[in-house]
Amino acid sequence: MKTGPAAAVLVLLSGLVAGPAVGQEGGRVVSFERLNRVYEQLIEDLAPVRIGPAEVVLRSPEHSLSVIRHAATLAAGSDGVFETALELEIAGSGRIVADIVIGSLESRLSQELTIPRQTLRLEGALSVRPGEEGYWIRTERMPEAAEVRIESELGTQLFSVCRQMALVLVSLDCDAIERAVTLIRAPLPEAGGEYVIGYEDVTPEEREAFDRFLLEHPER
Repeated sequence: MKTGPAAAVLVLLSGLVAGPAVGQEGGRVVSFERLNRVYEQLIEDLAPVRIGPAEVVLRSPEHSLSVIRHAATLAAGSDGVFETALELEIAGSGRIVADIVIGSLESRLSQELTIPRQTLRLEGALSVRPGEEGYWIRTERMPEAAEVRIESELGTQLFSVCRQMALVLVSLDCDAIERAVTLIRAPLPEAGGEYVIGYEDVTPEEREAFDRFLLEHPER
């Protein structure tokens, strides 16, 4: 089980967040205003890029991510599971490191990065259980990763390295490699994990509204 603010935003990034209900056809639109804030060192690993004979292992050892706005739609399904669709507006900055293997060449590149303001749209499924310290959320279905657009000089640097190697390895697609490090994949936690959104991250009005929403769907 995972607790604390970082875990709460992992739930957000998985498309799995709970908040006060507002009526909308096909579900309830929900959010917790206090979760809209800046998070440090949130994402530990990034999905590696493999294109032809090239492999690029990415990581971001330093970064901050601002959750500007989130709005999730919860629709009650069977056995207390809520189908969830999330819009999550983010921005941020940091540093990205790439370990590159192309044929016999091994290299490491490091660049500052900017996460331009963008909206992620994700889908998943969850169940919710109120506890003494907060709302326990179990992930029932999750996307494997979230795709995040970044801006840095890494793509340009990597393209230059790739072009040099393309003289020997004609199968290299340097344009595809450059694109792959501007739209990166951030792996999300596997389904089946439990997270808590503490009551300190919920206003009294939000808690009252969400408790009322849960009472409408008692099977959980």
